[in-house]
Amino acid sequence: MALQWVKPWIALLFGLSAAYSETVMIPDMTSIGSLYDSKLQILSAGVSPTHNGQVCSTWGNYHYKTYDGDFFQLPYTCNYVLTSLCKSSSGYEAFNVQLQRGEVDGLPTITKVSLKLDGTFVELANGNVSVNGKQVTIPFGQFNVFIERTVSYVKITAKLGLVVMWNGHDSLWVELNSKFQNQTCGLCGDFNGVQIYDEFIKNDAHLNIIDYGDLWKMNGPTETCTEIPGPKEQCEDQTELCEQLLTSLAFSSCKELIATDSFIKACAADMCHCGNSSSSATCACPTMSEYSRQCAHAGGKPQTVEDRGVLLGDVSFQHGVPGVC
Repeated sequence: MALQWVKPWIALLFGLSAAYSETVMIPDMTSIGSLYDSKLQILSAGVSPTHNGQVCSTWGNYHYKTYDGDFFQLPYTCNYVLTSLCKSSSGYEAFNVQLQRGEVDGLPTITKVSLKLDGTFVELANGNVSVNGKQVTIPFGQFNVFIERTVSYVKITAKLGLVVMWNGHDSLWVELNSKFQNQTCGLCGDFNGVQIYDEFIKNDAHLNIIDYGDLWKMNGPTETCTEIPGPKEQCEDQTELCEQLLTSLAFSSCKELIATDSFIKACAADMCHCGNSSSSATCACPTMSEYSRQCAHAGGKPQTVEDRGVLLGDVSFQHGVPGVC
């Protein structure tokens, strides 16, 4: 697999406020009870699994972390609802965030991000930003939506209480105001502070990850999506190396802020996907980058990491989120 270089993210300083908007159709949840089996495999986190309890993220090799701290992989190039307001007392859907991945030069890449924000429609695709169907220049500020770009990411701030961060490649963050707790749907979950339940367990029965994803698949009639195959051969367990990397002194400020176990498992899965080549350790970069970002956002100060001769960090930060690799 080709190397992927993840640029540093600067400050995640979110200003969140309030409002609601119009209704939009969402996937039907009434059949969720029949869409389960006993083969649920979720990478659940330990201490502080939810980070600050308001962030949902997706990165790298089709990894997702819900608002409530569940980790899972969904290796499909479908268009999915990442998060939407579906349970507000007013019945209105103030926001709906969708994303689609594709394989670019052999790497999982977020190719399109679509947002409905209080009646304003924003789309990020092919390096362009459009608002209500018209391409705009950045910075942009209208309709209670502000869009800005740095060398490392595009940041969209909606006055209603939502911030979206996209690094232009493999990583997308959504942070919500706490007023939306227990009112959301989508791959990011229901934002109720409880892991697994109401996302992956219904009436004590487990919901399969693929079926869970199907609930939020929003492909149009002319769109297709495919499953990305996993490794065909057994690979060496790289959990020990990932643990060494993510618990090294470089991340010493993170251990009390961010749960590490799920990131270690995600890292090991990434390295397995790359195979047992001598460069497979570099496949840990996207997950280590995500761990770094979440640590810095929580107040930590991750530093340069070097292990087994592989440089996995070139960190610069100022109140912000360093990238690794």
